[in-house]
Amino acid sequence: MEVHHHPEVERKGFKEYLLEGLMIFLAVTMGFFAESLREHISNNDKTAEYMKSLLVDLKTDTASINQYLIGENKKDEAFGSLIGYLKKPLRHDTAFLSKFYYAADFTIGRNGMGFTDRIIGQLKNSENFRLIDSREVADAITDYSGGTVYYNYLSGVDDHYTNESQEQARLLINFLVFLPARQTGKPIFDTTIDLISTDPHVIQQYINSIYLRGMVEGSMRYAVELQKKRAIALIALLKKEYKLKD
Repeated sequence: MEVHHHPEVERKGFKEYLLEGLMIFLAVTMGFFAESLREHISNNDKTAEYMKSLLVDLKTDTASINQYLIGENKKDEAFGSLIGYLKKPLRHDTAFLSKFYYAADFTIGRNGMGFTDRIIGQLKNSENFRLIDSREVADAITDYSGGTVYYNYLSGVDDHYTNESQEQARLLINFLVFLPARQTGKPIFDTTIDLISTDPHVIQQYINSIYLRGMVEGSMRYAVELQKKRAIALIALLKKEYKLKD
């Protein structure tokens, strides 16, 4: 009768099991660190691209702010002149009407400021804001975004006072006087058209509407001036933190 011998299986010692377990652990750990490093590099690249685009938006806003403030300062001067004209007996000569209509023209139009919300909006409406490691940068972006929200709120309030000043101007002025300026793009007004009314009540209501509108738009100018400071500071911070150049 034939006897079959089963080969003996070599048993591994404890040290061999320990070594294999250690190697598996190291392989898994290295894979985890490699994946984390890859994700970290990817996030840094994505953040850098966001910050480059944000820098462009901030420069656009700064240029727009400068133009806005120039226009608003002219308007503020015109409002002051117009109130001065209205507080005195109104004249009807060409020289006076030319200056009067120039100042009054600022009460029937509006110089708005639109902030670029392209990148900040993307960051806020996604989870990418968490990619910003710098607390200082994150706080500065949040502060700038808050300034934009506040200006937009004031702009909404100003809609009411703009409409009010237009309504009061309509009671005093024939808007056809502004037609030459609209056609030529130059401050030229038809001084052959006289004022509709010189009623003291109508004049006082016009003064009131200009005064109230001026107060709101003064707050708007101040808000925009603060935004300009925030934009300049944030531009410098982004350049420093992310090694960005103009």
